[in-house]
Amino acid sequence: MFEVSDHRWCPESIRAIVTDYLQFGVKKWRMDATIGSLLRRALERAGVYQVIDLCSGSGGPWLNMMRDLESEGFPVKVLLTDKYPNMQAFKSVQGVFGDHFEYCPESVDATHVPGGLVGFRTIFSAFHHFGPPVASAILQDAVNCQQGVAIFEVTQRTPWAVVNFFLTSLLVPFCVPFIRPFRWSRLAWTYLVPIAPAVIFFDSLVSCLRTYSPHELQEMAKGTGARGYIWEAGEVKAEHAPVPITYLLGYPARP
Repeated sequence: MFEVSDHRWCPESIRAIVTDYLQFGVKKWRMDATIGSLLRRALERAGVYQVIDLCSGSGGPWLNMMRDLESEGFPVKVLLTDKYPNMQAFKSVQGVFGDHFEYCPESVDATHVPGGLVGFRTIFSAFHHFGPPVASAILQDAVNCQQGVAIFEVTQRTPWAVVNFFLTSLLVPFCVPFIRPFRWSRLAWTYLVPIAPAVIFFDSLVSCLRTYSPHELQEMAKGTGARGYIWEAGEVKAEHAPVPITYLLGYPARP
C-alpha cells in the first residue's frame, strides 16, 4: 500500500497539510510530552545530546518537546532533515528556538544518512512509510554508524485505531483554521478544493494498516546483529491520547 504524501508527485502544499495536521493532533493530545520523556531517558543513557531528526516533515513534535526540555534544563540540539525538506516549516521551528535547531536544506535518505551527520537519530510517525526491507536498512545504517536511534509511532494496526483516525479525519475542516503557522494554501485545499481532508483520511487509514507492532520492531532490531546495543520496544499511553504510542529505542551501551 502507499500514502499519497509519500510520493514526489504529491504537491508540496498538500504534503505540508498532512504533516501539519498530524503535528496538530500530537500537540492537542500532548503525546509529545510522553515521547519527550522516553527520548530524554534514551539520550541520557546514551550520553548524547545531538539529535539528527529524520523524516522531519513539518517539524514533528519538537516545538513542545523543546519547551519541556528547556524548562528541565536538559541540553539538546536538533538537526531537522527530510527526503523532501519543508524549508518553510524548518525555518519556522528554527525561528522559535534559534541555536537549538538547525536544518539540512538537502534531501536526506534515512537509509543512508551522510557520514557527516552525527547524532542520535529520531523518526516520528514516519517509520511505517517504509516496507520491512527498507525499515530494517534504516536501523542497520544507524548500527553500522554506531549511532542511537529512536522510532515513535502514533498510529496502530488495530481496529480501534482505524476507527479513531477515520473519525479524526472528519474533523479536518473544523481544525484547519487553528493550525499554525497559518497558510492560505491550507484553506484552499480544504474549503475551495477539498482534497486535503480526503488525503488525510486515506493516508491515516494506510498509516494504521502499515504500522509495525513492538514485536515486529524488536525483531528488526535483532536482525541488525548489533553487539553492545541496548534495545527497547513497547507501547506507552499518553494521558489524553486515544491510542498508545509505539516506540523502539536503540543505542550503544556505555562502557
